[in-house]
Amino acid sequence: MPEDELEKAKKYFQNVVSVGEILAVRELKALGISDPEKVINKLIELGFIEKGEGCYNLIRERSKDSARNK
Repeated sequence: MPEDELEKAKKYFQNVVSVGEILAVRELKALGISDPEKVINKLIELGFIEKGEGCYNLIRERSKDSARNK
């Protein structure tokens, strides 16, 4: 996945903070991200966002362990 797509997705989630799964995928595609699901999964893996019930949420304060694993 291109690094610029990951950065676009990070900026998106920093602006919306919490968004429904379907809308997030649609809006990330509109921003030019070719595989939004893959980018979202990477951001979850990095501890940048979390998956709630039908939504994604920005993690405002990441633990020290998460920050080290970036």
